Amino acid sequence: MTSDQQTSAEQEGRFHTYDTHHIPWYVRAMWVTFWVGSIWYIIQYAIPMAKNYF
Repeated sequence: MTSDQQTSAEQEGRFHTYDTHHIPWYVRAMWVTFWVGSIWYIIQYAIPMAKNYF
């Protein structure tokens, strides 16, 4: 298509159909495990170690 051609919004958007992708349960489980582990690490190790420096 050249730049001088005019198309309507319906013609321009007719091929733009997006399907959402389902996130698998194990990916969600990995993220939950990551965040729980991060919070546990901060509470268990980072906060007590910070008391030594401040």
